[in-house]
Amino acid sequence: MMIEEPTDADILLGRGVRINNHPGNEAYREIIHQNAEIYAASSKSEKTQLSTTIVTQLLNANPPRRFLEKSSATAGDDDAAGRWVEVPLKRAVTKTSQALRDTARDGRAKQKERGTAIHNDNGGGAHNLQSFQQQQPEEQQLTALSKDGSINNINPAAAAPIDASGMTASHQSLKQGIPFSPILPSLLTSANNNQQVRQDEGRAVLFGPPTSMEGGDDGAATNTFGQKFGEGIENEQLDNFLDDFGSGFLDDIVDSAPIGIDIVGGVENQSVAVALADWILKEFACKGGCGIDGQLTMSAYLNSALSIAIKLTEVVNDFPLESILLKNVFVAPSSAMQLGMMNALQQQEDDFTVVIRCQPSLSGSRGGVDVDGTLNDRLFAVGKILVPLFSGAVDEVGYDDSKRSSSPTMDSINLNSSERPAKRKQAKPSHVSAQLERLDLPPPVKAILSDLLECGQGEFVGDEAYTSFGDLLVDLKLLKKAGLSRFLQSPSIEVCDKICGRDKEIEALNASYSNPNTQGILIMGTGGVGKSRMAMHILQQTRNDGGLIFCTKFEQNQDVLTPLSRICAIFSDMIDLFVTAATPSTLLSISNNLDNTLGNHASLLYEVLPSLARIMPSCCQVRLSHIDRMNMANSMRFLFCKLLEVLTSYQSAKITMLFDDVQWADLASLGIISSLLDNNETTKRVYYTFCFRDNEVNNDWLLWLNSISAYSLDRIKLESLNPDGVNEFVSEALHLFPRLTRPLSSVLHRKTGGNPLFVRHLLSSIGRFDGIASPSSTSTPRLKGGEIYFSLSRRRWAWDVDKIEDLEMADDVVSFLVAEMQQLSEILMFGLKVAACIGSRMSPTVIGILSAELNICMNDTLVQLFKRGFLSKQGSGSNSQFEFGHDKIQEAAYGCMSSEEQRANHIRFGLALYPRSRVYDKSNDELLFLAINQMNKAGPDSVFDADQKHIIASLNLNAGKRAGELSDFQTAFSLFRHGISFLPADSWEKHYETTVELYDSAAEAAVLINDLDVVALYVTVIYTQAKCFEDKLNCMNVKLKALIHETRFVEAMETFLMIMNGAGEPALLPAHEITSDMKALSAVMGGMTNAALLSLSKMQRKRTISLMNIYCDFAQILLIVDPTLSPAISLRMMQITVEEGLCSRSPIVFSRFAQSLLSCNEIGLSIRFGRLAMKLLEREDAAECSPSVYSASYYVLWLAQPFQAMIEGFKLGKKVAEQSGDVFNTLGNYALTCLMSYITGEPLGEVRKKSIDCISCMKEQNMVAFIGLQAILHCQIVALAEGNHMVDAETVDDVISGEKQCLASSEGNNDAMITYESNRLVRAFLFRELDSESCSIADKIFDPTLPEEPFRAVTIFFVGLAAFYFAREEKDKLGDRALKWMKIGEEALNKVECWSSHSAWNFQNKLLLLRAEKKYCIGEPDSAKSLYEESILSAQEHKFIHEEGIVHELYGHFSLERGHRPDALRSFNSSVKCYMDWGALAVARRLEDFVRSNFPEERASLGLMTSFVGAYGTTEGETAA
Repeated sequence: MMIEEPTDADILLGRGVRINNHPGNEAYREIIHQNAEIYAASSKSEKTQLSTTIVTQLLNANPPRRFLEKSSATAGDDDAAGRWVEVPLKRAVTKTSQALRDTARDGRAKQKERGTAIHNDNGGGAHNLQSFQQQQPEEQQLTALSKDGSINNINPAAAAPIDASGMTASHQSLKQGIPFSPILPSLLTSANNNQQVRQDEGRAVLFGPPTSMEGGDDGAATNTFGQKFGEGIENEQLDNFLDDFGSGFLDDIVDSAPIGIDIVGGVENQSVAVALADWILKEFACKGGCGIDGQLTMSAYLNSALSIAIKLTEVVNDFPLESILLKNVFVAPSSAMQLGMMNALQQQEDDFTVVIRCQPSLSGSRGGVDVDGTLNDRLFAVGKILVPLFSGAVDEVGYDDSKRSSSPTMDSINLNSSERPAKRKQAKPSHVSAQLERLDLPPPVKAILSDLLECGQGEFVGDEAYTSFGDLLVDLKLLKKAGLSRFLQSPSIEVCDKICGRDKEIEALNASYSNPNTQGILIMGTGGVGKSRMAMHILQQTRNDGGLIFCTKFEQNQDVLTPLSRICAIFSDMIDLFVTAATPSTLLSISNNLDNTLGNHASLLYEVLPSLARIMPSCCQVRLSHIDRMNMANSMRFLFCKLLEVLTSYQSAKITMLFDDVQWADLASLGIISSLLDNNETTKRVYYTFCFRDNEVNNDWLLWLNSISAYSLDRIKLESLNPDGVNEFVSEALHLFPRLTRPLSSVLHRKTGGNPLFVRHLLSSIGRFDGIASPSSTSTPRLKGGEIYFSLSRRRWAWDVDKIEDLEMADDVVSFLVAEMQQLSEILMFGLKVAACIGSRMSPTVIGILSAELNICMNDTLVQLFKRGFLSKQGSGSNSQFEFGHDKIQEAAYGCMSSEEQRANHIRFGLALYPRSRVYDKSNDELLFLAINQMNKAGPDSVFDADQKHIIASLNLNAGKRAGELSDFQTAFSLFRHGISFLPADSWEKHYETTVELYDSAAEAAVLINDLDVVALYVTVIYTQAKCFEDKLNCMNVKLKALIHETRFVEAMETFLMIMNGAGEPALLPAHEITSDMKALSAVMGGMTNAALLSLSKMQRKRTISLMNIYCDFAQILLIVDPTLSPAISLRMMQITVEEGLCSRSPIVFSRFAQSLLSCNEIGLSIRFGRLAMKLLEREDAAECSPSVYSASYYVLWLAQPFQAMIEGFKLGKKVAEQSGDVFNTLGNYALTCLMSYITGEPLGEVRKKSIDCISCMKEQNMVAFIGLQAILHCQIVALAEGNHMVDAETVDDVISGEKQCLASSEGNNDAMITYESNRLVRAFLFRELDSESCSIADKIFDPTLPEEPFRAVTIFFVGLAAFYFAREEKDKLGDRALKWMKIGEEALNKVECWSSHSAWNFQNKLLLLRAEKKYCIGEPDSAKSLYEESILSAQEHKFIHEEGIVHELYGHFSLERGHRPDALRSFNSSVKCYMDWGALAVARRLEDFVRSNFPEERASLGLMTSFVGAYGTTEGETAA
């Protein structure tokens, strides 16, 4: 295109004084001076990038600074002589490079005082623009070009030199969070914005980085650099701007029209409307003529103008074509219409009402084709109104003030006029296009106007002209909402991170996040559909709410990582935050809280989470000598849950945790995640977000997904984008209006199926900027090889749809990426293959090792791959870490190799990495696992030397052990299995020890991951190949553990007996057959002092230690399988201890032996050994035994300490068992806590809650053996509170069925039957429903084979009470029944008397009550009265509220029978009060009914309340009487 005359902004090529003194050239030389020194210090590629950036910024300035040269006349084209033409981009870059080079060489670059780019020295924190400006001295003002080419002082951030990487120093500042202004002035002001910028290197940005497209708090949109519209100040150059404007332009556009108007738009008070022309002049002078340091800004004005344009577009279809003129348009802000005041026009108001006047003769035929004209005519007419509206130049187009009315009234509106205006002439489109270029308007505004005015070209209308008012309305609204930055062009495609085409999904995300009853969300879909990007929306929501975010991403090849590393990453970040932000006092509080919560087992968590020591120093100071691997996974889950619980308790804001690509998480990590979801203490403070591919999951993962379905997790399924979504994506990337990109995006959608990842890479590929190619013509230069190219003449992206349509390409993203990669150079392709073999990321350490091995600079190669978009980068220089931008890219890169090449690379890299991994400590485990994984991927077929195979097998053994220490048994099993695969064929002969250990370890790991078929396979191999029994012992123990884990107790018993037989151990005999052996050992042990027992030597023999572990593990199961054999195991364990010494399991040995002594009536010695067991727990290596010892104390120490103190012991045992992951002892101690709480008379309401939770936990863990006993106890608790009828209910508290159903489910369990009959007796006694059937327990409870324990003791107490009751009832009857019951009562009395001699606290009140009942039976009332009173006092003193109630009631009946009614009434009332305090409301109601019936007059005279129950409470689900 020929140019008649260059502007002052243009840069002229050529020689001569005129060209040299041209304002544009002077400004150009100033920029060259500013950047010459940087150019001289740059590399060759950086120099080219610097020159390109300068040229593209100049071309995209406003107004554009074109590079022009004189056109030479050619044959037949004499008119071209003397005119100017725009030079190609490549030549402009070459000239700029030459100017920079010459200036630097000749020393003509003058150093000006300027502020340097701010480097963020606080680790990446962001500064705002105000603080940045305050750091600059006032005299440090930089220079930049003004509109007329002169040099103006501007803010230092606005003209920073372009640095060697191709970005201005201001761009570098923005990478660190610091805002900047462009190198060139424009109509737009600098940014005051704190947006983060993409970390893409070498990307030229013409006017600055993408900014927020949303408005500020007041709803105003933002301009290019984030500044709100309307923040400008008065501009002194307005006059110059108006002078430069073409005076004749609008003469051709706006014609006059007859006066006489019609009003629409809901205007109720037209007196406040003002002519649009008047509004333009007034508002443009106020807003549009504002400036900062000589820079013109029209942002505030344009925002208001856009509001008017939108309203005009919305109503213009209701008017005839002849009325659509500037002079006929009136506007008023909505506030003015509401208030009816002219001064409202002075407000900053963007919501306008538009008023158009039309001829009365046309009002009746609106909508007619003849009157309205064609659609193009109407669009063209609107364009002629919008030109002066956006430009602000009304007077320059000959607007006639004499014909203008600034405020039309209803009186001036002629609705009946028949005058019809004459037809208007068409404007001159060619002149319009030329004049439009002279307008000082932002490019996107010019684009709208140009495409509107193009509608006036008639049959020559262009492809991009508007075709509907709907499209125009969309463009105007988008421009207002997104701001000008949305449309600023760059010569490199900026693939946006904005979520496109997901409005419904975003709405669902927001609803889920704001729902307080939702724990999180599952985002699912195929690879590349944008799941992670959707999750980022939740993270941003959390940031906006002032919350905390923690993220982790699982990898497809998890075994290259340290076990649990992805889970630990989240907690490490959390710990780092607390260490950084918390006060010293808070950190101390956290440390103390963790010490109490995690205990010694924190050392287990420290193994996988070393950063724990930063907030809990004690975690690395204690080591556990014995860890039951069967419980480690449970322990780890508990520890992580408690750690999160403690940390979140110090954080009031919401926390969001993102687990990305969770379909690749290992089972150990999934277990921890499940436990986190199950933790009620954190569910209200943590929002969990999971992203996974629903088409790449295995059966184990689906089972996990099903297991978490009970939690309140929402779900969102993402599909590929529809055509509109793809168009939105392409529009954002190319910074164009969506209507313009629709043809391109339609093709891209067909090619990619709408997969966002595919669209992104295809768009980048066909528009990639690999350099500047010579264009085929000077007007349409193209990027090298790009079907999408940047057009300099149009200053925007363009494309060839037909070429893109004809592209032959793969139909999936992986195949497409493979094809793209195959175009890379050999060195880049090799670097990509290396990265793909290593995994999803490469650390600086790995890069350094491989660089030395491969003799190449891997870092430089990876940087080039980063620039091409295959990798992402963190850090800089030699500390850079590289990751694949998406796992599909890694998959494609890995697929570029044959299987042979893959194996060769893996073995080579593994052998290179492993030697270096040995010099690192445990904090660098990842290098070890990476090296081993590389060798394992190569496989044994890649290794031909037998010795090297043995070495790799040994390495897998060591790595598997380390994985086991970190409680990741899935990884451990995988490593052991790989180790077995590397074993040479003759390994059982040449490498026997390594082979046995590998098989043993693999079998044990298989138990831990519940793969029992593999366990059986490996155990069979060892049992067949092992040379001696000792080598078989461990694998047999593994088999035993597997059977116990599966609750196959009968088979477990058979295996246990087989092991003991093979080891030569004596046979286990029933208790009555080992009495003599027990007495003999008791005599020996009784003769030793406590000091001597505690100082026994340490057990040394490995075989003996293994047997002791087997005995201890099976002793607990034997209580369920065959309790009669428990004394025999206890005897044998103590015999081994006396012979071989103490071990880490000795506390269990002593506690079990104490229990057996009690069954032999050796009470004193039993208590002594029970206390010794507790003493042994104080040793560091015995902490793991605590749960078992505490539960065993139930059978021993109940005669040595208060029942209430035992409850605290069981709670501690439960806590330690949870810490160690011991489910069996956790639930055992929990059940004992509930039982002892019931026995001690704790409020039944609290006991009931604990029992419900205990039963729920048992169901979750499938502990069937425990559920029956606990369910029977729960029925008893509910019956005492609500009534005896509850035992026959179908369901109780929605957790269990009725008592008899519970008993039936425990068929064959003698303990369950004893418990059932005992509870039936207690209820019968408390509800006064005693009969012979309810007392059937009396015939069984004194069986000497039954273990001595608290529940049996309490049952015997109630048997004694019932026996004395029946003895009194049968006293006057014939027969010996009274004597029988008397004998039973005395037997019970003797038992309680014996126990009371050892523990008066627990049994004194019971003993006194039984004695009182006996005295009552034999007719000694005075003695009985005294004993009743003593029993009451004893029960009060020892805190047995329920037994105090029983004594009061029995004393009441005693007094009533003797005729002491007042004493009886007082006793009954006291009893009711005690029952109420206990929570036995049904019992209290029964007694109250009795009192009400038998003491009506006395109650009234004493002023007693009608109902104690009504006063103190009701049973659940009932109302007070």
